[in-house]
Amino acid sequence: MKGLKKMKIKTKIWGLFLACILLSSVISIGTVVYSNQKSNLKHIGEMTTQTLHAIDSNLELMIDHVNQDTYAVFWSKMFQDTLEEVSKGNLTVKTRTELQDCLTNIMLAGDYISSIVFYDNIGNSFMCNREEVVLKKDISVEDAYWYEKAIKEDGDWIFETNGGGVVSYKSKNRNILSMIRVIKKKTDYSKLGILMVNIDEKTIREIFDSVGGNLHSNFYVLMNDTLIFGPEKKENYDVSKNIIGSLKENETKIVRNGKNPMVYKKITSMIDGWTIAIETPLSSFSRSISYSDTIIVLLVNIGMLILCWLFISRTVSRPIQKMEEQMMYSKAIPENMEVDEECEDEITNLKRTYNNLLNSIRELLERTKEEEKIIRKNELDLILEQINPHFLYNTLDVISGLTLIGDQDKSFQMTQALGRFYRNSLNRGSQMIPVREELDIVKSYMTIINIRYENEISIRYQVDEKLMDTLMLKLILQPLVENAVHHGLRQKEGKGELQITMRMVDNRMMEVSIKDNGVGISEEKVRLILEGEYKNSKSGFGIYSVKQRVELFYGVEDAVSISSQLGRGTEVSVRFPYKEEYYNVNG
Repeated sequence: MKGLKKMKIKTKIWGLFLACILLSSVISIGTVVYSNQKSNLKHIGEMTTQTLHAIDSNLELMIDHVNQDTYAVFWSKMFQDTLEEVSKGNLTVKTRTELQDCLTNIMLAGDYISSIVFYDNIGNSFMCNREEVVLKKDISVEDAYWYEKAIKEDGDWIFETNGGGVVSYKSKNRNILSMIRVIKKKTDYSKLGILMVNIDEKTIREIFDSVGGNLHSNFYVLMNDTLIFGPEKKENYDVSKNIIGSLKENETKIVRNGKNPMVYKKITSMIDGWTIAIETPLSSFSRSISYSDTIIVLLVNIGMLILCWLFISRTVSRPIQKMEEQMMYSKAIPENMEVDEECEDEITNLKRTYNNLLNSIRELLERTKEEEKIIRKNELDLILEQINPHFLYNTLDVISGLTLIGDQDKSFQMTQALGRFYRNSLNRGSQMIPVREELDIVKSYMTIINIRYENEISIRYQVDEKLMDTLMLKLILQPLVENAVHHGLRQKEGKGELQITMRMVDNRMMEVSIKDNGVGISEEKVRLILEGEYKNSKSGFGIYSVKQRVELFYGVEDAVSISSQLGRGTEVSVRFPYKEEYYNVNG
């Protein structure tokens, strides 16, 4: 970090542009690679979607063939009459033969059918098969878990694996897709029996291989989220099923698990309740990534780096170097720089800003000198006011008189108050004192005043206890109290009332107010006082002097406000910032 601070701006700009070009190159190369991958993923998604829809169409076509073949046979007059005789209990050799012939005709209509089972209404079952398909005779059709579902579908097909446990291969480890529906009477649509058409798993697999075999894909068929068909090697069923279950509709997901990432996609089949998914090695979709675009982007960035460096060196580095030579050896405030008024570039604007800054510094120095003169004058006036010989002489005369008449208590109180007053107001070197000490000065002053004038003035304090240890500018309250006593309360008949309030405003400002019930001040006089145009040597320290001190010290405007009504009284309020560093002088 220290080395970076010591670098020349030319070096920093060079390093910055080098970093930017390198970053730009990395981003550009990354963008090319990302775009290529995104294009590949889109291509993969389109291919897998086409494959899945083709498989879905073939499966639906197979189901339609089964539906048409069974419809043609079971709605024929011969079959309807045969079933009606069977339902009446007339199961003769003739009716059995006719029924068996009907089932054989259905099975021969499509080589994808491995067996057909028919259950009549009186508990008989009839089966026709071309392979070693076994029917479990001990299971009644009414006891099959799918029976109620088939009745509810009222003639529509339902799909089960291995007939829901009713049929299976005798020696082959293959699944059977069972299509089950209710057969109805043509005249009144009453139930004549239950038909189960069984399709061998290899038929489904042949459809998969005919469409997507060139991709070396595995296909999965889920029925109501239950896996009914999958690849012959079944050790990865659980992993693949979890991945497929997490897929969204038409989402293409690449899962990198091992050396060969796999692509997964699924669609909702046109067959009710079915979902078809594909699992394909990513290598099946591999496309060669061309790096020519990446090399071109890199060369262009290097060329731009060289051009930018030459341009910046001539237009930025050299002008800044000249400015540095002009500025760095100036010990005092330097002279303004020469500016080409016709030029509007950043360096010229920087020179203009620098010149404006120099002019502002000069103005600030002049204003600071004037403010320091005002502060020193106010501080001197403050000290002179506090050692006002008239106030001191009058107080000492009262103490002397009290001593002569033997009023030792009041004489002692007045002497103590006078000592505290001068000790707090003069002996402390800091301009900031805690609020409690500022209040002690006022209390000492009011003790002297009330002894001198026989308790003609009552005073109340409303001070937020949280502010007692807060630091504030010294001698803000006492001059305002003195002004209220001598120019508001002393000139009215009867007893005077004085209220001092100190509170926080919005947690940012402290407000001090001195309210009396004196003779009041006219609006014109209020304006003159706040503008510093009212001159009266008997007005004590003066409201305007307090206003000047507060505004200069705290850097605020309109710190003092006066609200007054003639004959009713006056309230003088002073606001200044309340800051945490002023708080809690003890801590």
